[in-house]
Amino acid sequence: MLLQSSVTEGRDNSFNVLRMIAAGAVLISHAYPLSFGPGTSEPLETALRMTLGTLAVLTFFAISGYFISLSFHNRRSFVHFATARALRIYPGLLCVLVLTALILGPATTKIGLARYLSDQETFLYIPRNLALWPLQFGLPGVFVENPYPVAINGSLWTLVYEVLCYIMLTVVGLAGLTSNWRRYALFLAVYAFWYIASIPLIREDYPHITILRNLHLLSLPFVAGMTIFQFRDRMQLRLLIVTLLALGTAISYGRPWFHELFVVSWSYTIFYIGFLKCRLLFAYNRLGDYSYGMYIYAFPVEQIIASLYVKSTPVMMVAMSMPITVVLAVVSWHFVEERALAQKGAVAVWLTRGINATYVRLSQQRQIDEH
Repeated sequence: MLLQSSVTEGRDNSFNVLRMIAAGAVLISHAYPLSFGPGTSEPLETALRMTLGTLAVLTFFAISGYFISLSFHNRRSFVHFATARALRIYPGLLCVLVLTALILGPATTKIGLARYLSDQETFLYIPRNLALWPLQFGLPGVFVENPYPVAINGSLWTLVYEVLCYIMLTVVGLAGLTSNWRRYALFLAVYAFWYIASIPLIREDYPHITILRNLHLLSLPFVAGMTIFQFRDRMQLRLLIVTLLALGTAISYGRPWFHELFVVSWSYTIFYIGFLKCRLLFAYNRLGDYSYGMYIYAFPVEQIIASLYVKSTPVMMVAMSMPITVVLAVVSWHFVEERALAQKGAVAVWLTRGINATYVRLSQQRQIDEH
């Protein structure tokens, strides 16, 4: 199957389903430490040296690298592109932060409502987490007695790296490095140099090295998705290639380059599956894209269950939190995210007019000052 044909034939793909499965995998992965406490071994961790949640996040970033590249390629303007990206992240995020700070917090805090509402940490929670970094994970007196204490929404840490990858793609695109394969190869060479040069650093325990380590981890699948999009007119999606990549990855197990080969193989496999023609899965696309809501609501829902049922097990945690989180994700999509995205064109036009008007005023003021 030639990838270009899959792109041009419309939206008949299974990526909404894959993202939803990935979001569910994050919920399952978190059920282990949230039930038994920090340091608990999770599914796949021993075999792959990564958790099920990490595998799911790699899936998100690979898919994002492809479709954000598609969005940038089809943009009407930079403002339209940036507006679409902001409206995909922030309305849903703002909603979950408000619900967490103003409803969940007062209902579950152990320090009393008056102290909770008078603590500055309560009202800094929303703006700090809207800034994406550094995150404020806790609220006064909330979940302090849970097996995994304090953290209210541990899933939000990936969002800043998603935005950093958007910025990287934008810079690469505006610099013209996606205009043809030769220029894109230059970007890949620069990225590969940075990636390899960073390896000794991420193995050390320097201050703030976690930022570099996470960017190192998450940028690779994003760039893999970017690259698959960039070569979409030549890319063949074949089961034979999936099999060969899987075999090569298995042979490299335990070697220094295992992780990199695994990410590339996994990314290719995700796109092979995502573009398979399966009308039953295509029907899901008519429902909506619930994966983001699933991702941002799962952790607090699981923490609520952990606080109510101290002796909960991962199986119990998943069984109770999964349906609740799905309902919240559906509500978030239809009443917040989808409605916000419907306004992206109007918001982009309004911002463009404002930017143009500001530019005209500054130009006129400069001319007045010169005279």
